Amino acid sequence: MKKLLFIVGILMVMASCDDEQQPEPKSIAETTAEDSIQNYKGTFITVGKSAVLKGNQFVYEVKMDSMAKLLKDSFKNYELTDSNLIPIEVKGKVTKNVRFSGYSQVIEIKEIIEVFAEKQSENEEIKN
Repeated sequence: MKKLLFIVGILMVMASCDDEQQPEPKSIAETTAEDSIQNYKGTFITVGKSAVLKGNQFVYEVKMDSMAKLLKDSFKNYELTDSNLIPIEVKGKVTKNVRFSGYSQVIEIKEIIEVFAEKQSENEEIKN
């Protein structure tokens, strides 16, 4: 009788350990957030201590932080026909203007890509 119970027990264990196919783990694709910092190409217009970036489809007030001031100061190194209108390309983040004056959107310049103007020549020859 013990042998019969032992054989039945082994058969039950074998039946319960049937080759169940485990579902393959699904590969999780990494999703990256879209870059919120985009390139903007337009004309940088300065008047006094304020500035505006005007493109073909947009006009943004420029947040005058350290990056914008650096850009404005770098214009001294370029030959400009009009020192208030400079074609540039920058990376920036556009947000809604929280102030009630000015433009409805403000751009915060994150990176200066290019200034579309000729650099001043550094020919400093001493004339005798």
